[in-house]
Amino acid sequence: MKISFLHLLLLTTVFFSCENKDDTVFEESADVRLNAALASYEKQLVEAPYGWNAVIYPGGGGSYGFYFKFDDKNRVTMYSDFSDASAAKPKESSYRLKAMQTPSLIFDTYSYLHVLADPDEEVNDGVRGEGLKSDFEFSIYGDSLTADRMAFVGRKNQSRLVLTKATQAQATAYTNGDLAKALLFNNIAKYIPYFKRVTLGANTYEITVNQNARTVKLTWLNGSTPKTFTTSYYLTPAGVAFVSPLVNGSQTITGFGNITWNANSTQLGFSGGGATGTVVSAIKPISVDLAASKRWWQTPIESGGDWRSATGFHVNGVDDAFKVADLKSDESIFAFYVYQPGVSARNDLFAPIFYDGKSIFLDYGHAPAPPTFTADGRAIFSPAGTYGTIPAAGAAAESAKLLYDPSGFYLIQTSDETYDMVSAKDAKSWITWE
Repeated sequence: MKISFLHLLLLTTVFFSCENKDDTVFEESADVRLNAALASYEKQLVEAPYGWNAVIYPGGGGSYGFYFKFDDKNRVTMYSDFSDASAAKPKESSYRLKAMQTPSLIFDTYSYLHVLADPDEEVNDGVRGEGLKSDFEFSIYGDSLTADRMAFVGRKNQSRLVLTKATQAQATAYTNGDLAKALLFNNIAKYIPYFKRVTLGANTYEITVNQNARTVKLTWLNGSTPKTFTTSYYLTPAGVAFVSPLVNGSQTITGFGNITWNANSTQLGFSGGGATGTVVSAIKPISVDLAASKRWWQTPIESGGDWRSATGFHVNGVDDAFKVADLKSDESIFAFYVYQPGVSARNDLFAPIFYDGKSIFLDYGHAPAPPTFTADGRAIFSPAGTYGTIPAAGAAAESAKLLYDPSGFYLIQTSDETYDMVSAKDAKSWITWE
């Protein structure tokens, strides 16, 4: 089909007429609008009379509570629930609002916020070179803002930062040191047995806290049926705040308040769900996962993998009680402890693995027989041999001695890829397998 010259000329005229129109959608330039938006955001930050409650959700997981008070001289004062020091002592640093690909809030001097992103794993127990995969530069999205709430997304790791206006009482609580009092909750780690329970009203919960991942897991029995609930948490001057509430029949728990700690009796108390309770120790799970021990053993066989631990056994409140991290093979350093099921039809492998700067290798280790799985959910290990020449004393010998305890172990699945293996004798010893 052909288009006539006259028709083409008409289309061209219309096109150029449209192109040369002088009307604009906006009365101001993009730069003027952007600068006005940045000024508006800064005004909102600064003019909150009592500052901002804040929660950051790092890209690596978890949740952390903060308090920010911004001024009009690009300074911000903050508290953080990361440590006793950051909860009790305010820290001032600088901030700025800047037009990048989107309007951005940047904390540009080292602050409590930067601690989460610090690449030195010794600072935050994160990943070497990445920290907790958090951020200190955040993009602002206008549709996520209200008068009392501002939400941001980290520019590098997509951390979420949510600010809500603080009340006068909340601001006073931070300056009075109440956030530091909430950190008394961390003393739950001082209970020596692995299993801990608290009764709140008519309900008894087994409570498992992962302070690194910032999660709380609650397990209870509905009749004879076990129920579990897991949520991230952060700390505020009022106590422990759950990211998601637990609803158990008529009881709703949004967190724990009124936290108390008695160091003499090693007792942690708190309120939740309209009741107050004290955490007590237990020597076995409130509900045993009868299939967990065999599932733990079979998983590497089916996947062709193994289980690894960076620190060996925790015993009587002491991490790496046998000092496996100090093991050496000549000049080669310790890499991890391994349990590999099904090395042969006759035995498994339980051994330290070493690193020589180029590769990992096995020097010596124990060869337990495939475990016996009991009807009450335990795995019991027994010796079937050894590999190499094992030192007669020290970390490897002590680790095997505990492994072969005739009481055996309960296997507690803590995630899709992790288990805790807990002594069935007294629950005072355990090892985390990943």
